[in-house]
Amino acid sequence: MLCCNTSKFALTLAAGIAGGFMLQASLSPSAALQPESEAPSMEEMMAMMERLGQPGEHHEKLGRAVGDWNVEATFVDPSSGQEMKGAGSMSSEWVLDGRFVKTDFHMPDFMGSPFTGIGYNGYDNSSESYQGVWMDSMSTKVFVTAGELMDNGEFVWLGESAMGTKMKIVQSMPNDDTMIDTFFDSMDGGQSWIESGHMKYTRK
Repeated sequence: MLCCNTSKFALTLAAGIAGGFMLQASLSPSAALQPESEAPSMEEMMAMMERLGQPGEHHEKLGRAVGDWNVEATFVDPSSGQEMKGAGSMSSEWVLDGRFVKTDFHMPDFMGSPFTGIGYNGYDNSSESYQGVWMDSMSTKVFVTAGELMDNGEFVWLGESAMGTKMKIVQSMPNDDTMIDTFFDSMDGGQSWIESGHMKYTRK
C-alpha cells in the first residue's frame, strides 16, 4: 500500500502546486511579484479570489439575452452588393452559477449549408471588462471579443474577423422581446467602419 499512498500523496501535492499557480495567475502580477514581506497572505488572496469570482450587476446586464429566440439574418457581399439571408434559432442560458451566458445558434441553411455556432459572454471583474468567445461551423477560428456597455444601453463588441480584419458588433434591444446585432467591418484598422449585415432576434 506504500506505493499507492505515495502516488496519492504525489497527485495531491501536484494538484496543490497547480492550484497555487492558477491562484497566482488569477491575481494581479504585482501581487505575485511582491517581496515576501509585502505579499498578501493566503487568507487575503483567497478573500480576493472570492470577491473577484462573484457575479454582480455587470453580469446581470448580460441576462437580457437569456431565452429562446427566432433569428432573421441579412448580410451583404461587399464585392457584389448581393444580400445573403437566412433564418434560424438561438438559445441562451446562464452557466456556472450566473457567471457566463452560453449561446447555442442554429441556422438550417445559410449560403447553401447548415450553420451552427456556440458562444460565451461574461464580465471579468479583475479587468472590469465584458468579454466573449465564439466558435462556429464556418471557421476554425476562435473569435475573441471585448465588449462595452454604452450609456444608451447598447453593447459594442470589438474583435477580429476570420480574415484578420477588425470587426464590430453593436447590439441594441428596443424592447424586452427584440434584439438587433448590427455588424461592421473595417479595412483600415478601425479608423472607419462599413456595415456588413444585421441579425434580428425575436423572443419565442
